[in-house]
Amino acid sequence: MNAKHTNTNRFRFMSFQMMREIIRVWKYAYRPFLLFELVYKLLTIGVFIPLLSILFNKILAAGGFDAAANHDLLRFVFSRYGLLSVLLMAPIAMMLIYTEFAVLFYIAYYGIQEKRARIRPVLFKAISRLPGLWRIGVFGLALYLLLLFPLLDVNIGGSLLPNLTIPNFVTGELMKTISGTIVLVIVGLVVLALNFICIYALPIMILEGKYQFWNAVRESRRLFWRSKWSLVRAGLEWAVLFLFLFILLICLIILIALLLPNGDGESTLMITIGITLSFGLYIATLVMTPMFITIVTLLYVRYQGHDRVNIDTDGVDASVWKGRDMQRLLVRRYRSALTAFGMLILMAIGWGATTLLTDWGEANEKFIIMAHRGDTTSGIENTMGAFEGAIRTGADYIELDILQTKDGKLAVIHDENLKRLSGQNVNVYDLTLSQLQQIPLRAGKFQDHVPSLDEVLERTKGKIKLNVELKIHGHEKDFVPILVDTIRRHKAEQQIIIQSLDYELVQQVKKAAPDLTVGYVIFATFAPLNQFEADFFVVEEAFARPRLIRSAKMIGKPIYVWTVNDVDSVEHFYTLGVDGIITDIAADAMETVQMLHKEQSQKQ
Repeated sequence: MNAKHTNTNRFRFMSFQMMREIIRVWKYAYRPFLLFELVYKLLTIGVFIPLLSILFNKILAAGGFDAAANHDLLRFVFSRYGLLSVLLMAPIAMMLIYTEFAVLFYIAYYGIQEKRARIRPVLFKAISRLPGLWRIGVFGLALYLLLLFPLLDVNIGGSLLPNLTIPNFVTGELMKTISGTIVLVIVGLVVLALNFICIYALPIMILEGKYQFWNAVRESRRLFWRSKWSLVRAGLEWAVLFLFLFILLICLIILIALLLPNGDGESTLMITIGITLSFGLYIATLVMTPMFITIVTLLYVRYQGHDRVNIDTDGVDASVWKGRDMQRLLVRRYRSALTAFGMLILMAIGWGATTLLTDWGEANEKFIIMAHRGDTTSGIENTMGAFEGAIRTGADYIELDILQTKDGKLAVIHDENLKRLSGQNVNVYDLTLSQLQQIPLRAGKFQDHVPSLDEVLERTKGKIKLNVELKIHGHEKDFVPILVDTIRRHKAEQQIIIQSLDYELVQQVKKAAPDLTVGYVIFATFAPLNQFEADFFVVEEAFARPRLIRSAKMIGKPIYVWTVNDVDSVEHFYTLGVDGIITDIAADAMETVQMLHKEQSQKQ
């Protein structure tokens, strides 16, 4: 009996039950799913995002933060204008995201009932629920939709969900230490666990007609524990499905390659493959969220049952559209909600009509590769071993960091404290350069010492250019004059460029040495770059958006992106038209750019 039961469970585990149920639902739901997602994504790109962007920029300007960047932008977040932006924008974004989810859950549920939902009555149903959300629990719902779910970062959320990821320059630094890696893992597990606990909260609110978010979360937690193994099986089936689709796409590309005439050349093949991949990714963006919603709805119905569903209290069967009679009934019933929502849409269209969003720029003929702290596969970061490795890779620049020592010398090192690289808990500003250089640095199989800027300038002269980032610890004395004097002594004005996160320091260097090329490093801003005085800009990749890149092009200033550490991102920023990147994978980046240059020349 036990063996038979075990075999039955094994069969059920491998029977792709969830995939078969999804196919049954999508027989009725695929058309409204795809049509609604297509329209809603277009509205998001062309209307909702421009609306929110313009509103946000108006608030920045009203508070005098329209030229805010880095720490000044963080200051805005905690100002009364930051609070105002949250109070105005968060409710709009939350309603738009909730509406999309509500429509998708309705469509999925009607599909489970083997009915084809009509988008207009379903949309009216979703909008009619919005006024009921405005209770104390709305803050929990806003945190879930605007923070917790986006942090999951799995591309299965609504069209307007914010893209919340921890910047690479933060995760990169944390992952260089065991304690930092542990913190990242713990944060990731907490975010994952909370999302699992809340996974049924939205279907409970939408399908059961409940408005208290925290009550929905408690019920969701109970359902999650009951359905956890079904979720695991669904996840495995999902992984197998996408593996199958990936193999299918590879086979399609191979078939295209075989069918193309030999005379068409490699460029035609690459263009065809690019079009195929782009089309496949576009279809995936339309399908991913409805697929996720379908799985959650199926599991919700399986473990909660149809008895709890309460979507027909308005007397409207959304699987039937009776034209004007039903439209008049719904308009009379939800007149106030429809009026408010209609005004919102009209305002959005008026503000967003002139905004053009694009993900493409014009690739530069000379795309600069800067080796971030040298080549760390050849030596310890910011040491001569890594710098010599960067020279061998053929990188255009070495990006390095300098801090001032106790005796006013310029040391090439990133961290104020040496604990990460030496194990000794000492600060750079408490040591002379001689004392600092006596402390051995260790990383993996490498051992080295902290070089001085003088040493680096001397040993790299004529071999590679340098991008020197000025770090400050608050104990500097005559920092800028000493820097300028060091560059002059080595006659390195044409070999070196300067950059810093500190805008005031950028201005000080430029004033002291107008002939030097000085750039501003930006990890966060919403302002166009013409608001800042600098010879070039270095932008953290999360903020390297098309609009910001265009603003640099309009004022004729180079713009670089840091820290770009995978070849797909290298290709992405190349096609966006940035002037170069700062990267930990200089050799791979050089190879990728050479391939892209070759493809571009073949097309011409």
